[in-house]
Amino acid sequence: MEERQIGGRRATNRAGAAEILGRSLVTVNHLASPKGRIDGSGFPTATVQDGREWYFVDDLDRYRERHLAHLEAARLPQSHGVVLDGDPDDEITAVEFRKAIGVEPNSWTNYVDKSKAAWDHGEDGYLPRPDREEPAARRGVTRFWTRRRAQAWIATTPAGDQPPT
Repeated sequence: MEERQIGGRRATNRAGAAEILGRSLVTVNHLASPKGRIDGSGFPTATVQDGREWYFVDDLDRYRERHLAHLEAARLPQSHGVVLDGDPDDEITAVEFRKAIGVEPNSWTNYVDKSKAAWDHGEDGYLPRPDREEPAARRGVTRFWTRRRAQAWIATTPAGDQPPT
């Protein structure tokens, strides 16, 4: 990272700004561009010295705190935020589980289909392995999970981390 002192303040070039911000040079070039500024990037203005642009490090730090903190927070895994009330050892049905995490029936069926190979090996798949299965009244299989296992899966699975349907 190239640095210099300008007016008693630490400054860096665009490549250094990218490094400080943890963004690509392409992104920093866009944020600093006239179009990026028109779009409201809020990117710090550059000081020109020796025909080159320099950005004050403290301005970049403030920019990261104000403008990039929400992007960084959005990248963190978000839990489903669901609590399954009741006795942790009681079982819930697939319908109850599906509704608790807000999954549509067709998507749930896809998740089950994609989980079956792992379940056959005694492992969790896209969904946790059921604690119990029994033949359904009409056709297929009815699956059950204890609230404890379902809650543990919900608590450790990011809400956006579901397989595509």
